[in-house]
Amino acid sequence: MSKLLSKLNMSIIVVLLSLSLYSCTEEIDMKFKSGKPQLVVDGFFTDQMQDHFVKLSLLAEFSSNKPNPPISGAQVTLSDGENEITLSELPDMAGTYLIPKSYRGIYGKTYTLKISAVDIDGDGANESYEASNTLNPIAGIGSVGLGWSNTQGQKQWQVLLFSREPEETQDFYAFSLYLNNELITPRISDLVYREDKFFNGNQINGVWVQSIVEEDPQGEATDYLLKEGDWVKLEMQNINKDYYDFSNAVIEETGIKIPLFSGPPANVPTNVSNNGRGFFRVYSLVQDSIKITKEILEWRN
Repeated sequence: MSKLLSKLNMSIIVVLLSLSLYSCTEEIDMKFKSGKPQLVVDGFFTDQMQDHFVKLSLLAEFSSNKPNPPISGAQVTLSDGENEITLSELPDMAGTYLIPKSYRGIYGKTYTLKISAVDIDGDGANESYEASNTLNPIAGIGSVGLGWSNTQGQKQWQVLLFSREPEETQDFYAFSLYLNNELITPRISDLVYREDKFFNGNQINGVWVQSIVEEDPQGEATDYLLKEGDWVKLEMQNINKDYYDFSNAVIEETGIKIPLFSGPPANVPTNVSNNGRGFFRVYSLVQDSIKITKEILEWRN
């Protein structure tokens, strides 16, 4: 009987090994359908006196590892409902259109970007697109603070906000960072996004809104080791809810999902009409800085 069981067990092992080897060597042919060409809009406009830009491109195919090709020669205008300006394409940056610093955003106005004279689908007929966003006011930053954190091996500075949040409005914020006037949060996923439902109308006393990581949990140092004399600048942006939703959707779809096979990616929301993609965002902003002193650096110890 024992010999019979041994032979049976050996047969089962051989079958399992055969199946595992087969599954490791089987080729899976994954074919993705090419969708219709789509216009991608990446543009912003603020209440600051500075140059703003709108970038137009053609959505690349899923299987392509090349950047989206720029859309040149478009007719692009920006209107606040009363006045309208025409944007000029930068001669040395194809597909990038300039909103001059002389055209500054005004609180409460809705700005509409119009794009025309483009044939995205290649059918010989031009299409038109629109994207609108409203510029909301923003409260000032009282001050910026820092705190040192060493949690689970990650060594980082906590950037703390002190401010007064207005009660009258529902607000959504994005927080960005500069180190010695160099932007260190250039990607959508680098910013921190918050809504005011937990502190609406209250005094904000040192809320953790951004981080400067000096060493990750694996002990690897980053490029941002603070030194005496450095300046850390926090930028607080009052964004619209639709851009808040867009940013969180982008982070969710491009990040690691748990479980890994948690379903196909969904279309990220957009405010571009006519089946366009991307986003034209309008926001107000304030900035405040803190200088790194010897006393602050002693908190590392």
